[in-house]
Amino acid sequence: MSHIDASFTFLSRIEEIELNIADKRWQSALALALTLPDICGGIAFPEIVKKYRDGRIMLDRQKRPTRDVGGQYIRWFDSFAAPYFKLDEADEKPYICGERCWQLRCEYLHQNKGFNNEDDIDSVRFHLGVNCGCSVCDSGGEKPDADLLDIRIDIEQFCLRMCKAAKSYYNSSHTEKDFDIYNTPVLDFTLAVQPARNTDETSIPAAENAEQKGENSAGTGKTLWQKIFKRM
Repeated sequence: MSHIDASFTFLSRIEEIELNIADKRWQSALALALTLPDICGGIAFPEIVKKYRDGRIMLDRQKRPTRDVGGQYIRWFDSFAAPYFKLDEADEKPYICGERCWQLRCEYLHQNKGFNNEDDIDSVRFHLGVNCGCSVCDSGGEKPDADLLDIRIDIEQFCLRMCKAAKSYYNSSHTEKDFDIYNTPVLDFTLAVQPARNTDETSIPAAENAEQKGENSAGTGKTLWQKIFKRM
């Protein structure tokens, strides 16, 4: 990695979730935690793609198979994260399954809400809580289960468990899977405009040197970006 590459990696996302938890920034922690199965699902199950009713694979604008993000998300959670979401190791089912986690992800990230608790009696009612002191916020005295109508989740425990699941998957798969494909490219512009330590042809000139040469801002920016990516 170049000294100017400050990209957000998979592990740095997990680290930021943990920092948000420590600072009790629950909204940020939950939002980032709910995206981990997005990343892991795409890495673990690239073969799960969208198809038309006649079975043909749906292609994107680059003529590549279109990810079935929901299918990948649910499969990864149920395959790799579910054991971390059991109240007891002996439990047959986790207290939240991949399908419910996907629903929470979509409604929380895009609508700033959990499940619609005003629906009829057959709907799942989902409750988020803080400072519950346990994995599941239980206000009714009954042991929650994935089959019951009410699912009560402690945000801190949910995020911590999701981080553990993601770390475990990374540790077991990073030598075989390419986690870099879902990095967020970020450049450190402070370092990018500093004089390079050597004088080879790919050295990036300081911003003031470009100005002294009379280059306009647009041209300088384009040249700088070209050299940055050449070094990366």
